[in-house]
Amino acid sequence: MEGEREFLRRVYSSLPVLGCTGCYDCAGRCIAELRIVRSEYEAIREYLGGPIFTPTIRDARQMAARCEFADPDGPKCLIYPVRPLICRLFGVVEWLPCPRGRMDVLEPDGPRIMEQYRRFERRSFREWMRQEEVAKYHGNS
Repeated sequence: MEGEREFLRRVYSSLPVLGCTGCYDCAGRCIAELRIVRSEYEAIREYLGGPIFTPTIRDARQMAARCEFADPDGPKCLIYPVRPLICRLFGVVEWLPCPRGRMDVLEPDGPRIMEQYRRFERRSFREWMRQEEVAKYHGNS
Protein backbone atom coordinates (compact mmCIF):
# COMPACT_ATOMS: atom_id res chain seq x y z
CA MET A 1 0.00 0.00 0.00
CA GLU A 2 1.20 3.49 -0.87
CA GLY A 3 2.37 5.53 2.13
CA GLU A 4 1.09 9.02 2.82
CA ARG A 5 4.26 10.82 1.66
CA GLU A 6 4.25 8.98 -1.65
CA PHE A 7 0.52 9.55 -2.04
CA LEU A 8 0.87 13.29 -1.41
CA ARG A 9 3.85 13.62 -3.79
CA ARG A 10 1.90 11.84 -6.51
CA VAL A 11 -1.25 13.90 -5.98
CA TYR A 12 0.57 17.25 -5.67
CA SER A 13 2.42 16.60 -8.93
CA SER A 14 -0.79 15.59 -10.72
CA LEU A 15 -2.94 18.58 -9.72
CA PRO A 16 -3.54 21.14 -12.45
CA VAL A 17 -1.13 24.07 -12.28
CA LEU A 18 -3.36 27.08 -12.40
CA GLY A 19 -2.95 30.81 -12.62
CA CYS A 20 -3.80 31.61 -9.01
CA THR A 21 -3.22 35.31 -8.46
CA GLY A 22 -3.02 34.98 -4.69
CA CYS A 23 -6.05 37.22 -4.16
CA TYR A 24 -6.83 35.28 -0.95
CA ASP A 25 -10.59 35.40 -1.58
CA CYS A 26 -10.75 31.66 -0.93
CA ALA A 27 -9.58 32.26 2.66
CA GLY A 28 -13.15 32.85 3.76
CA ARG A 29 -13.57 29.10 3.47
CA CYS A 30 -10.48 28.26 5.54
CA ILE A 31 -11.15 26.73 8.93
CA ALA A 32 -9.29 26.47 12.21
CA GLU A 33 -8.17 23.07 13.45
CA LEU A 34 -7.97 21.62 9.96
CA ARG A 35 -7.24 17.89 10.09
CA ILE A 36 -4.02 16.99 8.31
CA VAL A 37 -1.83 13.90 7.96
CA ARG A 38 1.44 13.54 9.85
CA SER A 39 3.70 14.33 6.89
CA GLU A 40 1.78 17.57 6.28
CA TYR A 41 2.23 18.46 9.96
CA GLU A 42 5.96 17.76 9.70
CA ALA A 43 6.31 19.86 6.54
CA ILE A 44 4.49 22.79 8.16
CA ARG A 45 6.52 22.53 11.36
CA GLU A 46 9.79 22.43 9.42
CA TYR A 47 8.75 25.33 7.17
CA LEU A 48 7.85 27.48 10.18
CA GLY A 49 11.11 26.70 11.93
CA GLY A 50 10.19 23.90 14.28
CA PRO A 51 8.92 24.40 17.79
CA ILE A 52 9.49 28.18 17.81
CA PHE A 53 6.14 28.76 16.12
CA THR A 54 3.11 27.10 17.58
CA PRO A 55 -0.50 28.06 17.04
CA THR A 56 -0.97 27.97 20.81
CA ILE A 57 1.24 31.05 21.31
CA ARG A 58 -0.30 33.24 18.63
CA ASP A 59 -1.09 36.83 19.44
CA ALA A 60 -4.66 38.04 19.89
CA ARG A 61 -4.96 39.22 16.28
CA GLN A 62 -4.15 35.78 14.97
CA MET A 63 -6.51 34.10 17.41
CA ALA A 64 -9.38 35.85 15.63
CA ALA A 65 -8.37 34.35 12.27
CA ARG A 66 -10.44 31.43 11.07
CA CYS A 67 -7.35 29.50 10.02
CA GLU A 68 -4.44 29.37 12.42
CA PHE A 69 -2.05 29.91 9.51
CA ALA A 70 -3.70 33.02 8.10
CA ASP A 71 -1.40 36.04 8.34
CA PRO A 72 -2.97 38.53 10.77
CA ASP A 73 -1.11 41.42 9.10
CA GLY A 74 -2.33 40.89 5.59
CA PRO A 75 -4.30 38.70 3.28
CA LYS A 76 -2.00 35.74 2.82
CA CYS A 77 -1.32 32.21 3.97
CA LEU A 78 1.75 31.78 6.18
CA ILE A 79 2.32 28.23 4.94
CA TYR A 80 1.33 28.53 1.27
CA PRO A 81 4.37 26.61 -0.10
CA VAL A 82 3.65 23.66 2.22
CA ARG A 83 -0.13 23.99 2.52
CA PRO A 84 -2.09 20.76 3.08
CA LEU A 85 -3.89 18.85 0.35
CA ILE A 86 -7.32 20.31 1.06
CA CYS A 87 -5.92 23.82 0.62
CA ARG A 88 -4.30 22.80 -2.66
CA LEU A 89 -7.67 21.61 -3.93
CA PHE A 90 -9.22 25.11 -3.77
CA GLY A 91 -10.08 26.09 -7.31
CA VAL A 92 -9.33 22.68 -8.80
CA VAL A 93 -12.26 20.58 -7.57
CA GLU A 94 -15.92 21.20 -8.21
CA TRP A 95 -16.89 21.49 -4.53
CA LEU A 96 -14.18 24.11 -3.75
CA PRO A 97 -14.48 26.59 -6.62
CA CYS A 98 -12.38 29.72 -6.95
CA PRO A 99 -14.54 32.56 -5.55
CA ARG A 100 -13.57 34.74 -8.51
CA GLY A 101 -14.23 32.01 -11.06
CA ARG A 102 -10.66 32.17 -12.33
CA MET A 103 -9.91 28.48 -12.30
CA ASP A 104 -11.41 26.69 -15.25
CA VAL A 105 -9.43 23.43 -15.14
CA LEU A 106 -10.92 20.93 -12.72
CA GLU A 107 -9.35 17.80 -11.26
CA PRO A 108 -11.77 15.03 -12.30
CA ASP A 109 -10.47 12.62 -9.65
CA GLY A 110 -11.11 14.93 -6.68
CA PRO A 111 -13.54 12.58 -4.87
CA ARG A 112 -11.19 9.61 -5.35
CA ILE A 113 -8.22 11.66 -4.11
CA MET A 114 -10.11 12.60 -0.94
CA GLU A 115 -11.26 9.02 -0.41
CA GLN A 116 -7.64 7.86 -0.54
CA TYR A 117 -6.49 10.75 1.69
CA ARG A 118 -9.02 9.78 4.37
CA ARG A 119 -7.40 6.38 4.84
CA PHE A 120 -4.45 8.07 6.57
CA GLU A 121 -4.60 9.21 10.18
CA ARG A 122 -5.50 12.89 10.34
CA ARG A 123 -5.33 15.27 13.28
CA SER A 124 -5.20 19.01 13.78
CA PHE A 125 -1.80 20.71 13.90
CA ARG A 126 -2.23 21.13 17.66
CA GLU A 127 -3.10 17.47 18.17
CA TRP A 128 0.01 16.36 16.25
CA MET A 129 2.08 18.83 18.28
CA ARG A 130 0.67 17.50 21.58
CA GLN A 131 1.41 13.92 20.54
CA GLU A 132 4.98 14.89 19.69
CA GLU A 133 5.44 16.64 23.06
CA VAL A 134 4.05 13.66 24.97
CA ALA A 135 6.38 11.31 23.06
CA LYS A 136 9.37 13.53 23.91
CA TYR A 137 8.33 13.63 27.56
CA HIS A 138 8.19 9.85 27.67
CA GLY A 139 11.47 9.53 25.77
CA ASN A 140 9.92 8.18 22.57
CA SER A 141 11.05 10.90 20.18
